[in-house]
Amino acid sequence: MQQLSIGNVVNIGFYLYRSHLKLYFKLALTAHLWLLVPIYGWAKFYAIAGLISRLAFQDLIGHPETIQAAKNQVNRNFWKFLLTVILVTLTVFLLFFIFYILFSLIGGILFLIISFIIGSSLTLISNNPYSSFLFLIILVPIGTVIYISPFWFYTYFFVTELPLVLDKINPFQTINKSWNLTRGHIRRILGIIFISVLITFPILTLSWFVCSFLIAGVLGIFFQSFLSNPDNDSLLGVLVFFVLNTVTGILTMPFWQSVKAVVYYDIRCRKEGLDLKILSDRK
Repeated sequence: MQQLSIGNVVNIGFYLYRSHLKLYFKLALTAHLWLLVPIYGWAKFYAIAGLISRLAFQDLIGHPETIQAAKNQVNRNFWKFLLTVILVTLTVFLLFFIFYILFSLIGGILFLIISFIIGSSLTLISNNPYSSFLFLIILVPIGTVIYISPFWFYTYFFVTELPLVLDKINPFQTINKSWNLTRGHIRRILGIIFISVLITFPILTLSWFVCSFLIAGVLGIFFQSFLSNPDNDSLLGVLVFFVLNTVTGILTMPFWQSVKAVVYYDIRCRKEGLDLKILSDRK
């Protein structure tokens, strides 16, 4: 089987999302409601996200599961999901911090060396480095690379949920497996993420517009006194932001979890011959 293209991965992910829209929507809604409960609810949120990915993956390999059977498997690793998210977040932050220090030193050294070579005024540089042409050609690109690096690092952990919901492993093992599987596919996965963002952007824009209109209408009808008080502006902003993010999360979470399942399936086919194993299991 040939490697799936970026477009194929996204298309299959969208097909899975569309084919199971009602079920996935209910799961996403439940997951986002659990976010209101600290710690336990957050663990439930990530466990349900992993559940969606497991259901999508099982469909891909031709072994669809019932929702109850999948839940039984996922609930065994309930707290592992939250721990995995915490470990991934800390790892990405640590990698970013090291990358930030290293490239800041490199950028500063290059800046000083080239300024001495071309005879730039150190007084001008020390007083206002932002006005220097060297700043633009050296430090701006390096700064850009530094601040987009977390996305690059996160790509190594893009499929951490899948080993956790499919295999009997711990958070450290699933992180290690995701790192090993995604190595050599980082640019491709970044391309998949980019295309997926483009696809979900219209959904996000439309949902934000509709929700903003409905929220403004409901508040305008029933809570005019609340809106007329300037002291409530910050509270209103938090409320609108929460509602909009919840709605968009419910709509897009199943799509992203489906895409992750396809990415995981495709990488394992390439690296571990997963397709051959599936064929032998069916015989």
